[in-house]
Amino acid sequence: MKISTRLNLMLAVSVLLSVGALFLWIRGELNPRYMEAQEEVLVDMAETLALILARQPAIVGPSGETEIDAAAIGRSLDGLKSITIDAQIYEHHKTAIDIRIYVTNRAGIVLFDSDGGKAVGQNYRRWRDVWLTLKGKYGARVSAGDPAYPNGDTMYVAAPIAFRGDVIGVVSVGKPTESISAFRRHLLESLVIVSALVVLGAFILGYVVNFWLSRPLKQLRDYAAAVTRGERVSLPSLGKTEVADVGRAMEDMRRALDGKQYVTDYVQALTHELKAPIAAIRGAAELLDEPMPEDQRRRFLGNIGTQTARMQGLIDRLLELAALEYRGRLADREPVAVAPLLAEAVSDLKPFADTRGITIETTATDAMSIFGDRFLLSKALANILKNAIEFSPEHGAVSVTAAQKGQAVVITVCDTGPGAPDYALNRLTERFYAVAKPDGQKGSGLGLSFVKEIADLHGASLEFANGPHGGLSVRMTFAQP
Repeated sequence: MKISTRLNLMLAVSVLLSVGALFLWIRGELNPRYMEAQEEVLVDMAETLALILARQPAIVGPSGETEIDAAAIGRSLDGLKSITIDAQIYEHHKTAIDIRIYVTNRAGIVLFDSDGGKAVGQNYRRWRDVWLTLKGKYGARVSAGDPAYPNGDTMYVAAPIAFRGDVIGVVSVGKPTESISAFRRHLLESLVIVSALVVLGAFILGYVVNFWLSRPLKQLRDYAAAVTRGERVSLPSLGKTEVADVGRAMEDMRRALDGKQYVTDYVQALTHELKAPIAAIRGAAELLDEPMPEDQRRRFLGNIGTQTARMQGLIDRLLELAALEYRGRLADREPVAVAPLLAEAVSDLKPFADTRGITIETTATDAMSIFGDRFLLSKALANILKNAIEFSPEHGAVSVTAAQKGQAVVITVCDTGPGAPDYALNRLTERFYAVAKPDGQKGSGLGLSFVKEIADLHGASLEFANGPHGGLSVRMTFAQP
């Protein structure tokens, strides 16, 4: 699946899920919030009416208690249902008052009912709004099938009617919840339209962003394809985005690969040129089997053998280096115990060290290990150790140590030779760059290049330093995963 398709799919799913979740949450919150708003208004109305009714004339009942004058209330509030209004509230057209008011005495008996007096004389003490208010608490209820509004729910809020500090009755104001449905429906319709516009806008924005991102990616893909075909192309202009950074990195990589290809071609040409002289020298060596002075024969044979071995070694090193450069990365890594690795390298080179009377000291613990290719690590260590033996004076010493430093393992090889000139320390890993040995001879200049390639494959650092009293120190640091 293309990246652009993935981006579009992810954007579509994300937008739909986000907008859908937001829509469902808002829809779920609408009804409670509208109900709260309606209840808050009813509280104000009930308290206002309670204050007005408390100032109406009162009467004294048969028991001598002060009672509400129902006739006075009737004169004040009767005819509420017959009022006609013409109010345009945004999208809602209101034509009639849809509240219901009833008043009870302290016993809960209905004294006044704005719904044509249908409930007058009934005991409403059982209703939650009246019962809680008479007990001095906040009284409210929502009831279905109310006589005034039988097709839906009605919300009632009550307030106490006080006379000289005593509660003599309750006034309750009710309003059908259907009255807020029109506003809720209108808001839901608007919410659906807005959600659709948001989704559409997100898709348009996603298409623009996708085009903006995919265009430089396509340019980069075409550039990489052209490089693969061997065409001479320039890096396209990609602006200053992350894609441009990737493009520049690819360009640097291409140049580096071109450089390595040049080296590989050079190695192949050099190998081809060296094979013919080697064959000729070996043929001459066979011809030297003819009669001639013994000392001359031995001298020729020694020179031919030395040069043959030197050229053959150069060919082998160059081929190994070319193969290592083409490898690029390690396919498999395994834990390699450091102590046995050092012991094996020292054992292999001990005969060579003994010919010069050089001792090799090794320090490593059995617990240390590094991740990598055991064969390549052994070859790298052998190259470093062989250089240390060659540059140490006769009867000198070479030390090989491995130490754990945090999460890293550091392998250090030190010799007792003259060290390297300061100007050469940063060039020791260059191909064909060699420093003269104590006997005046120079190596191929490929050994430490080979070591550097192995270190890079293992993500290790390679450092060179001269000791305070002579000798070269070579340190390889392996960062553990």
